[in-house]
Amino acid sequence: MRHDVIEDLFLKYYNDALLYTLSLTKNCPLAEEIVSDAFYTALKTADDEVHNFKAWLLKVCRNLYLNSLRKSRRTSELDENLADESEGALDKIIRKEEYKALYHAVSVLSPSYKEAVTLFYFEDLSIRDIAMVTGKSETVVKVTLFRAREALKKILSASL
Repeated sequence: MRHDVIEDLFLKYYNDALLYTLSLTKNCPLAEEIVSDAFYTALKTADDEVHNFKAWLLKVCRNLYLNSLRKSRRTSELDENLADESEGALDKIIRKEEYKALYHAVSVLSPSYKEAVTLFYFEDLSIRDIAMVTGKSETVVKVTLFRAREALKKILSASL
């Protein structure tokens, strides 16, 4: 691949991949490492059948995150202080006040709901692309999004 194409892809998708990975890891340094590794892996393994590089990159990020979870479970328990560090990093990325309440509501959702909402609304992926990233059927993704929206309504109405 040409250097300018790689640079364009990096500039275009880095922030999206980082925000998605931060939503999974809750740890800024780990998220940055995963995104860096994901770009390398996505570019190395992409072939002519990859029609949506962003979806492919997010799938690689998700898989690398799951791999890191497996490794950390084997070696030690997760440190509870990581959540405090991630909130500061997320606050830096999400600066507008009106998004903080929504992001907080999304953060208390179950992991599957949070992932679906993040990919659909924050990463602007289609149902088909989310199904590809998560390895679930399109029907399951649609049902998950519906249930996540209902849960968000309850959380946001309770906070008002």
